Amino acid sequence: MTRYNIDTCALLVELNVSQWTARKLDRSTTDELVSNKHAQAKGAARVNKHLLAGRTELEVVNKHVGETRQYVLDNTLPWSDSGIRLLPSTKFMEFNGKLQQAEDKFYGLVAEFVLIYPSLITAQAMALGDMFNRDDYPQPDDISHRFRFNANYMPVPASGDFRVDIGNDAQIELKTKLSALADQRVENAMDSFKRRMVDHLARMSDRLSIDYVSGEAKPRVFHDSLLHTAHELCDWAKDLNIINDPSIEEARKALKGAINGIDLKDLRKDVGARTEVKTQVDDILSKFAF
Repeated sequence: MTRYNIDTCALLVELNVSQWTARKLDRSTTDELVSNKHAQAKGAARVNKHLLAGRTELEVVNKHVGETRQYVLDNTLPWSDSGIRLLPSTKFMEFNGKLQQAEDKFYGLVAEFVLIYPSLITAQAMALGDMFNRDDYPQPDDISHRFRFNANYMPVPASGDFRVDIGNDAQIELKTKLSALADQRVENAMDSFKRRMVDHLARMSDRLSIDYVSGEAKPRVFHDSLLHTAHELCDWAKDLNIINDPSIEEARKALKGAINGIDLKDLRKDVGARTEVKTQVDDILSKFAF
């Protein structure tokens, strides 16, 4: 296995966001449903109440958190099963700035929600009917504590810094295993990005295809994101290629060349331009068999 030294060119980031879900198990309704359906097995069904059903105030917070998580996924690489991500050092200032903005917006949205929270409880008494239970809702002075936003940064562990009070032979073996684990994680991270590239290139190839019905050309429909994401991939490939994989860089250059100067109108209206881009995309897919 190739040995990668990335502890000086990357760092680890972990985003932890907690939110009040506004969901609550309704035991009485669950028991009623199970009884009415004559189910014998314990736990055959669960009825969860949406405590803010019909309201959108909390959904605004949820949407922002989802967009923030997607930003983290797009601009980092996978590192561990616990959700820790690998961030190239060159992206730290931009990335950290974005997360600080996201954190400020998060707490701003939470403050707006907390302000109207007592009135929402009153409104839900009618909306939920017999399912309403005031005890399901946290107290107004407690609700803000149900929301937390925290981003932690950590250095990538270097096997040479491993210290523990064990015998030399055991320490050498542990260092070897840690190095192998780190190298495997780097390879997994890069494979993940390669799959991201391949998936989008395959999507481009499919959506840029032209079907012929009774001899008439029928270009397939695609969203604006098809081209926008391709440009983003080219940008991400420059930053996320932390081991300078030549195949990723060559594929990036080829994709950039294929879409450079092309706009959405060209792809939708000009069959020749559409066919040319698709041909180049297919060439990238066949040449760089990630």
